[in-house]
Amino acid sequence: MPESFYQPDNFRPQNSIGYLIRRIHKLGLSRVEADFADLEITFTQWAVLALLHSGIADTCGGLARNLGHNSGAMTRVLDQLEERALLRRAQDPEDRRVTKLRVTDEGRAMIAALGPRVMGIWNEYLEGFDRQEVLVLIDLLTRLLGRLEHLEGNCGGQRP
Repeated sequence: MPESFYQPDNFRPQNSIGYLIRRIHKLGLSRVEADFADLEITFTQWAVLALLHSGIADTCGGLARNLGHNSGAMTRVLDQLEERALLRRAQDPEDRRVTKLRVTDEGRAMIAALGPRVMGIWNEYLEGFDRQEVLVLIDLLTRLLGRLEHLEGNCGGQRP
């Protein structure tokens, strides 16, 4: 079995993947939320629409899990988006207990209009990285996400 990467003599916040990801998330979210401050939609609302449109989630629970929100907070965001006709709720024909969410034409237009703004922010963050480095970063983060999702699925969210 290979030696574990983290050991008592090398573990510091500066090299902790958890700390680094959390800090990147905090700084990145602050910047993107500020960039959305003058718009009629919040970044969280845009992210909800983008996740729905991409097929990553299609229910309130799926969105809440992917965005790290509780279902009550997510329901309020969905209410706001539905009031503005950016999404629609519909009962799942296969399971009437489930409410599916669909982005409307107006919602798709909002995603398309604001997508370049979000891409511009990320491109600004990635200045100084070449294309290959960005691809490697995306690959590594995707692998880490897959590993964490696997562990969550196998352990019910508990450590083995």
